[in-house]
Amino acid sequence: MMGQTSRRGFASGSAWALALLACLGVGCAQVDPVGTVEGTVLLDGEPYADASVVFLSLETGQGSSANLGPGGQFSLPDPLPVGSYTVFMAPRAEESSTDEPQPVTMDAAIPDKYWNEASSDLRVTVEEGVNDVRVEMET
Repeated sequence: MMGQTSRRGFASGSAWALALLACLGVGCAQVDPVGTVEGTVLLDGEPYADASVVFLSLETGQGSSANLGPGGQFSLPDPLPVGSYTVFMAPRAEESSTDEPQPVTMDAAIPDKYWNEASSDLRVTVEEGVNDVRVEMET
């Protein structure tokens, strides 16, 4: 009877040791490098502020967006993994005091290609660290 308890205790202890090693291995996984993104959106060389800017990786599907501020300034709220991103515009995200859907408008001054990730020719490479970018649209 004593031998059975020892074997069971050894097996149980081995399982715990393997579980601990597995957890430590996961904790040591390499973290992908990221970069923060801020900058300015321009239309024909002039600051543009009547939209949101969207960064989307067509490879991974990861992205982020931010409303444009005065002078076309923006700062994405979360760091992005390094890599190539398609940049496009979206209607400005507005806070609503009601639960009712609100109409959105797309500024006709912006060429249609900039309102869609499939047609936008705007590309930005996000590098590790701080990225200060100029997004330049032309009519």
